[in-house]
Amino acid sequence: MVISPSKGKQVGWFTILAVFFWALGAGTLVSAEGDGSGTVGPVRVQTIQLEAGWNAVYLEVEPLLKTPGALFSGTPIDIAAAYFRPVTPMEFINSPNEILPDRKGWSVWYSPERDDALLSNLHVVEAHQAYLIHSTEDYLWSLEGTPFHGSSRWHPHAFSLVGFPVDGDARPTLANFFAGAGAHAPLRMYRLEGGLWTLVDNPAQTMMEPGAAYWIYSKGASRFRGPLSVNFFNSSAGGLVFSENTESRRVEFANVSVFPQQLTISIEPGPNGPLPMAYLVRMLNTTEKAMDLISIPFAGVIDLGPLEPGESFAMDLEVMQEEVTLPFMGSTLSITSDAGVRKEIPLISVRRDLINR
Repeated sequence: MVISPSKGKQVGWFTILAVFFWALGAGTLVSAEGDGSGTVGPVRVQTIQLEAGWNAVYLEVEPLLKTPGALFSGTPIDIAAAYFRPVTPMEFINSPNEILPDRKGWSVWYSPERDDALLSNLHVVEAHQAYLIHSTEDYLWSLEGTPFHGSSRWHPHAFSLVGFPVDGDARPTLANFFAGAGAHAPLRMYRLEGGLWTLVDNPAQTMMEPGAAYWIYSKGASRFRGPLSVNFFNSSAGGLVFSENTESRRVEFANVSVFPQQLTISIEPGPNGPLPMAYLVRMLNTTEKAMDLISIPFAGVIDLGPLEPGESFAMDLEVMQEEVTLPFMGSTLSITSDAGVRKEIPLISVRRDLINR
């Protein structure tokens, strides 16, 4: 069964507000104007191989250039579409050539060179959003952006156009990646092949592709973000923000798959060098027969595991404030697992006491 890609609608106002408030709280992770200036955290490049015609892609990074006109300038990309309205099974299966030809539910950007450019209503391109992208030729797209912790949104009792951050060096099969995800069992999924949506009939033999988006059905509500769940609280939605008055921040990891996982955790430096970080551990004070909280500098790579199915653990992180010399600094907490997971959490330090020095 095949389905052709369609056209698309509009970025939600809550997404724009979220980016705006993140910029205020973090000393601008990415400039609110979308011009790529004001970057505090590390910049990395997501590489996506586009084929001539339609492509279904998933953005892992927050683009430095957020407006479509600036982001796609100088590329053969002439259409980009994002979907926000749930697709019912009837609409999805019975529309082999066009999904919702009236464009209802879609946000679309058209290249200024096209006759239909005036119909454009996609104004911002964001991380953790799936897009249908049309390219006039084969093209290796190098997308510059900053890490931003987030995930795709699911529509209950419907197909959703979603993707996941995948470690290209440890790609899992679709079956293993979704093992234990009750809302998606049995897995009903379509992927784009040769410009047509094709049913994945053998998930156990099909590998996940970094930067790819899929139509996937959810039975009821779903909060599935991959086999490894990573959460943190009391900070900005897209990352951890520290000030001179901030104590430690806790990051929680949980294995929500049916397989054990080995984790690798590291810190990637930002443009001003690495943010000096430490993690807290409890150690026995043999003199006082009590447990002391010890701060250990975060250096190199930490290998953890195996984390068994259903198990979780927490890591308390703090900035070594005495080593911070700049008002704004940033790094990225990078987490990968042998289940093919890749998670990135921006770590931003805002020292207002250093601004006027």
